[in-house]
Amino acid sequence: MSTVAHHMVAVLKEQGVDRIFGIPGGGPTADLVSSAGALGVEFVLTQHETSAVIMAGTYGQRKGTVGVVVTAIGPGVSNAANGVAHASLDRLPVLIIADRYSNGVHEVALRQQFDHFTMMAPVTKEQITLHETTYLSGMRRAVATALADRQGPVFIDFPGNVGGKPAKASSPTFCSPRENRPIVRDDLLQSAIARLQSAKRPLIVAGIGALELPAGKLEALAQKIKAPVFTSPKAKGAIAGDSAWCAGVFMGGKLEQEIILKSDLIFLVGYDPVEYLPKPWELPTYAISLDYVANTEHAFSANMELVGDIGTAVERVSSSIKQTKSEWSSEDAGRYCNMVTTALDIPVKGMSPNQVVTMTRELAPRDAVLVCDVGANKLIVVELWQAYAPNDFLMSNGLATMGFCLPAAQGVKLAEPNRPVVCLCGDAGFMMRLPELLTGLRHKLPIVYVVFADDEHSLISTKQVIKGQVKYGLDFPRPNYLSIADSFGMRGYTANTQDEFRKALKAALNENVATIIEARIDNSCYVKQFDIIREL
Repeated sequence: MSTVAHHMVAVLKEQGVDRIFGIPGGGPTADLVSSAGALGVEFVLTQHETSAVIMAGTYGQRKGTVGVVVTAIGPGVSNAANGVAHASLDRLPVLIIADRYSNGVHEVALRQQFDHFTMMAPVTKEQITLHETTYLSGMRRAVATALADRQGPVFIDFPGNVGGKPAKASSPTFCSPRENRPIVRDDLLQSAIARLQSAKRPLIVAGIGALELPAGKLEALAQKIKAPVFTSPKAKGAIAGDSAWCAGVFMGGKLEQEIILKSDLIFLVGYDPVEYLPKPWELPTYAISLDYVANTEHAFSANMELVGDIGTAVERVSSSIKQTKSEWSSEDAGRYCNMVTTALDIPVKGMSPNQVVTMTRELAPRDAVLVCDVGANKLIVVELWQAYAPNDFLMSNGLATMGFCLPAAQGVKLAEPNRPVVCLCGDAGFMMRLPELLTGLRHKLPIVYVVFADDEHSLISTKQVIKGQVKYGLDFPRPNYLSIADSFGMRGYTANTQDEFRKALKAALNENVATIIEARIDNSCYVKQFDIIREL
C-alpha cells in the first residue's frame, strides 16, 4: 500500500528531484526520508537546517527544479529561518517540509509548539498545510509557486496523522510556470529597439534574470548595440569576464559612476531591485527595464518597462537592430576594467586579498565554479573575479548572509560533480558553517576551501575605522586549520606568501581532494578599498 509520504516523494521524483536535504524529525518527515530511500531519491543529512536550505536551493536551481528540505517541528523550523530568508531574497526555489503535530494534538500542545506560519510568512511565498485527501493539490501548488517568477521558498506543514495514510497511485500533471511566460508586447519592444538604435552612449546593466540567457547571448546584444555591460554581483558570468564589452560589476557605488554618468540610455536586463544597495536610486538618464515580472517595488523607476520572457526579447532585439549611433568602443570597457584593478591595488606588507583572488582565478580551470562568502573579502572578490559563463559565480547578495559558502559549494558539487568548485571565504563565515565539512566528508566532495585568515570580523571592524572609532570586540583566536582539515579527512595548507599560496592551490586542484587552504592575509588595505568602491 502506498502512503501519502511515499506518494509525495514519487511526485517530487517526477519533477526531477533526486535529492532531499535536511534533518528530519520523528514525525512524517522521517517517513519521507524512508520513502526517499525506497524510491532511489538520495537523502543528504546536513548538520544544520539553514545549511540544508542553502544547499537545497543551490542544488535545485542548478538542476532546474525545486530544492526540497525536511525539518523537525519547532526548533527545526526556527533553525531553518536564516536559510529560508536567504532563499527568499536570493530567489531560490525551495520547499521546506516540516513536521507538525497531528490534528487534535496540534490544537492543544504547547511543548515545541509555535505558529510556524507566522514565523515563515515574511520570508516565504506561501505557507501550506497538507491534508490526507488534498495533499496532491498542495504539492502541486507548492512546486508551481516556488518556481514561478520571482522564484522563492514555500513552507509546508506536514501533520503527523497524514504521512502514513493510504494514498491513491495517481500523479498530477505539473507544468513549469516558466513554460508559460508572456512575450513582451511588440509595440513596446519596437519602441525600445528604436531608442537603443539612436542612443549615442547606451549601457547595459544585467541582473540575475539575465543568468537564464545562454552563454554568449548578452555579449551578442552588446556587440549589436555597441554598449558596455555591467552585471550585478550575482549576475557575474552573464557576459564572459574577458569579453571585450564586459565593464565589470555594478555595485551602485562610486567606481562605476565614470561610465554611468556618461551614458544617455541604460538598458536594465533582468535587474532585480533586491540586488541594489539600500539607498535611494535615481537613474541619471533614460532607462528601459526588461524583466520577467513587473516592477512593483519601485526601488527605481524606468521610463519604459518591458515585461515578459527575457530570452525571447533579447533575441528579438539582437536580430532587429541593423545599425547603431553608439559612440562607445570596446576599448572604453577595457580601460574602465583596468582602472578598477589599478585603483584597488593598495600596497600592504603581507599577502593581500587581491593577490589571493587573482592567483586563484589564474590557477583555477576556466570552468571552475567560484562560491564567495559574505564579509570584507566579498567586495574584492566581486570586483576582481572573472566568471566566464552564467551561474559560474555564486554569492548571497539579497540577504548577504555569512556562512553561505560551505553549504552552497556542497550543493553545487552534488549537482555537478565533474565541475571544479572553489570557495573564497572569510574565516568568520567559514567557522559559522564548519560542521558542514562533515557533510562534505560523508559525500566525498573534493571542494577547495580558501580561507581569508585575518582573525577578525573584518567587514565590521573596517566600518569601525571608517567611522573614526577604535577597532574593538571583533577579533578572535586563530584556530588550527591544519588540524581541522585532518579531523575531517581533508588536506590542509597554510600560506603566508604568494609562492606558498600558489603551491598549495596547485596541489589542491591537481589532487582533486577536499582541501582547506589558510591564506594569511594582510587586511590593512580594506579601509581604502571600501572607500574607493562605495560608501559603507
